[in-house]
Amino acid sequence: MTAPPLPEPQPAADSERHNRLVGAGFALLAGLAFVAMDTLSKAMVGHYSFMQITWGRYVFHMLPLLLLLAARGQLRLLRTGRPRLQLFRSVLIFFSSAVFVLALKYLPLADTITLNYSSPLLVTALSVPLLGEKVGWRRWAAVSVGFLGVVVVIRPGLEEIHWAVALPLMTATAMAFFNIATRMLASTDDPLTTIFYTGLVGTIAGTLVVPFVWMPPDLWGWAGLFGIGFIGFVGHLAYIHAFSYAPPSFLSPLTYLGLVWATLAGWLLFGQLPDVWTFVGMAIIAGSGLYILYRESVRRRERTA
Repeated sequence: MTAPPLPEPQPAADSERHNRLVGAGFALLAGLAFVAMDTLSKAMVGHYSFMQITWGRYVFHMLPLLLLLAARGQLRLLRTGRPRLQLFRSVLIFFSSAVFVLALKYLPLADTITLNYSSPLLVTALSVPLLGEKVGWRRWAAVSVGFLGVVVVIRPGLEEIHWAVALPLMTATAMAFFNIATRMLASTDDPLTTIFYTGLVGTIAGTLVVPFVWMPPDLWGWAGLFGIGFIGFVGHLAYIHAFSYAPPSFLSPLTYLGLVWATLAGWLLFGQLPDVWTFVGMAIIAGSGLYILYRESVRRRERTA
């Protein structure tokens, strides 16, 4: 009795699987880089002004980016077709970065990052008036549940609320507008162009402000400022490469692993382990965000069909 013939190889399926694995690797690297940048910022904000740390983030983000563009002969990417929108987006991310570092000075790392993860909920809500997207009742319900998770983390009325709790919520709001602006630029500008203007505006704005709060860093201070900027640059570059290999519907859920990394970093380095209710709120926010991503992927498949 002869054996049945082996199935023909599926090169296209194998290539897609490989690309998804590579994309997931880049996404995980980006998530780890961003949490490492936030952790280093928290370690430094007790010794230096939050504006000085924000300045370092953008200056040492710009230098390797310019070297990379020059080495690749891609300086043509410095041109943008929508300079006003690029400026608006870059101002938003600079404001968000500065306020986020200030929040790290007063709040635990995991709590700050958890509240910042309410940004995707705001993006869903704002996409209706700003992008003309249609959001069904399921996604509106997920947004409502997600904000319930924010309330669980803050717990108003049950204990004294630190005023700095408002800071990551301000950051989340600014990031929501920032992400919508990023969507609008995706159809006209190269991602490296957008990253360049992010660094350029942040460097200029930080350089104008930092003389008023400057504290001369020692060797470790300079190393920390460089590390924050360079790690952030690596994170953004890995994030771009991730989406060049795999679709957003596959990669976006991996971003919520940042909550795990932040919790571990806060516990191991600062002795700050979230309480039970913070973990509950964290799970609600992450679950709502993941469900919104799922519903958006379903709607995309329906529109394609």
